[in-house]
Amino acid sequence: MKPFEQVEHTADYALVARGKDLRELIQNAGRGVISLMVEAEAVTTTRQVEFATEADSPERLLLQCLPELLYLYEDEDLVPVDFGVTQLYQDVLQAECTAAVIPIDQARPHLLVGIKAVTYHDLHIVATPRGLEARIVFDV
Repeated sequence: MKPFEQVEHTADYALVARGKDLRELIQNAGRGVISLMVEAEAVTTTRQVEFATEADSPERLLLQCLPELLYLYEDEDLVPVDFGVTQLYQDVLQAECTAAVIPIDQARPHLLVGIKAVTYHDLHIVATPRGLEARIVFDV
């Protein structure tokens, strides 16, 4: 099972993320976003950034985590090159996350697509025989 893969979309970019549970699904979706933004394997991280999010549904929790990666890029001039969910509290739908980052100036030769936003378009987390799956569309 691939953790994520880019899929065809008419106007924007989209990917399908998979995981055995919600924590792994969110983590793989974050890593999928990063794979669209930067050649992460070509750079060395300089530091870790931690953040926490919470929501009232699994889909909203996913959509609370992913924009944090875009925020680092747009507002902090940091390019995320790896992402992890260190803790997931399903009873309150809260995620504690970490992102390995590099300053944008150091990552510039390896930047790929500029993602503007994560959309709600056609977002559903579905159970499959192998775990959870979500299709996520990005505005570029």
